[in-house]
Amino acid sequence: MRYARPTPGERQAGDRVVLRGKRIRTIHRHVAPGLTFTKVIDKKTPRRIFVLSAAVADFPITYDITLAGPTLGFRATVPEMANRSGALAAINGDFSSRIVGRPIHAFVEDGTFVQSAGPGGASFAVSHNERRAGVAASRQVMTSRDAQNDLTWRIDRWNNGPPAIGEISAFSSMGGSLETPPDDACYAHLQPSGPPRPAAAESGFDQDFSIDRSACRSDAMAPAGGVVLVTRPGTDEATALSSLAIGTSVTVHLSLGWSNAYDVLGGDRTLVNRGAVTVPTSCGSSYCQAQPRTGIGVQADGRVIMVVVDGRQRRYSLGLSLLAFARLMKHLGAVEALNLDGGGASTMVVEGEVVNRPSDGSLRHIASAALVLPGPDPGEP
Repeated sequence: MRYARPTPGERQAGDRVVLRGKRIRTIHRHVAPGLTFTKVIDKKTPRRIFVLSAAVADFPITYDITLAGPTLGFRATVPEMANRSGALAAINGDFSSRIVGRPIHAFVEDGTFVQSAGPGGASFAVSHNERRAGVAASRQVMTSRDAQNDLTWRIDRWNNGPPAIGEISAFSSMGGSLETPPDDACYAHLQPSGPPRPAAAESGFDQDFSIDRSACRSDAMAPAGGVVLVTRPGTDEATALSSLAIGTSVTVHLSLGWSNAYDVLGGDRTLVNRGAVTVPTSCGSSYCQAQPRTGIGVQADGRVIMVVVDGRQRRYSLGLSLLAFARLMKHLGAVEALNLDGGGASTMVVEGEVVNRPSDGSLRHIASAALVLPGPDPGEP
């Protein structure tokens, strides 16, 4: 869809955040105990802002995230993901390709490490007991330690492509048909011997496995409910994998830098950190100018806030620049906030209804969503 180029006046309006005044109309709705929905209408600018405030620490509601399908490789609309999860409310999640159904950044769902990612980006997480939430730069650590030699090996990729020379890639069933082990490689198949558990001495999760197959061969070894470690033949890593005896115990450690957080959602950058706006004041690209926006943050009292701003719609809502969006999150009380996918993906659902007006004119099919559930998260232990 083509959008009209903004005028200088519209660009200036995109940098302003106005939440109070005679021309501002604010509508509040009590959705459930601990969950409120607010709509801010500024007809003069014009702009529409939509805010969910969820007191997940003090009420039976819980924060959750979901992929569009059971594995990577699926896309769905936010209402479809909300309905499937029985959510009270939902917003779109991480950036994703319109062609490939996967989040751009690393993703952890219900304690399961779904995929790693390249460097950069930040993530939002809520602790298992819903008492702590926050935003931080992703600090990805993936290792495997075998009991046979007491050696620790770095895992370079998780459901994120085949290994390069000197790398070890891991593939699990969460990769679906999108991420499968390559042919002509060296493999070790790990069969789980216990569920993921919070790491005792550091952030992230540990899980115990035992090796039930190991070989260098031309046809790929499938995850089959476990994890396949893959490396290139003729490398030190291949020698290490092939030397491990069947039945060897292996502990896999996976972390994005969070402790006891079962759901970790990625985004492209931090908007607010420790109460301060972190977006630079100078940015000339169209990405930084007035656009539809989606963000998630946490207030000082622990409330999670989810915000959508409509944009690219003259006489209805112009959107916000990235800097103004960060300032909006701070004005709304966020002490930490993360920028999620925007543009035509920006969507908010409350009690099954799409409450905003996505700029595509229709609902975009995307890879993930952030949710508020009416009770405990059934996917977490």
